[in-house]
Amino acid sequence: MKQQFYTLPLNFAGVMQKKEHPTCTLQQSVAQHLHLIITTAFGELPADERFGCSIWDHDFDNITSTHKIKEYIRQSLLSSIERYEKRLFNVRIDLIIKQEEVGGSIHGCRVKKKISITITGWLLATNEKFMYEDSFFTGPLSYQLI
Repeated sequence: MKQQFYTLPLNFAGVMQKKEHPTCTLQQSVAQHLHLIITTAFGELPADERFGCSIWDHDFDNITSTHKIKEYIRQSLLSSIERYEKRLFNVRIDLIIKQEEVGGSIHGCRVKKKISITITGWLLATNEKFMYEDSFFTGPLSYQLI
């Protein structure tokens, strides 16, 4: 039996009206779940306070060295992925943290910390190589539009 994977966000109004919810591939489902883990702070999900990662513990941290922050985040992500994303194995996480100018015409330019994340591993169901890339600006969180 082939499994169905549903896109995020879930449309509960449509489900209650017995409409079909859009589906996605296994790769897309894993990518959406990884994005959810990365963008969730520990304690944000009341049902399981361990869900998420520690990126947001260091959101405004300008004192701790970048190397230490990078290792904390990498270990936190690896632990959460191993705990909550069982469809992947042999997971590897590469992080790049750098300062980058962001801004617009209204507020001018400012420097923010950018975290680029590459997660690689293997899909358990198909034994295919899997790669997910994402990047965020912190202090406060914002997404880079691609």
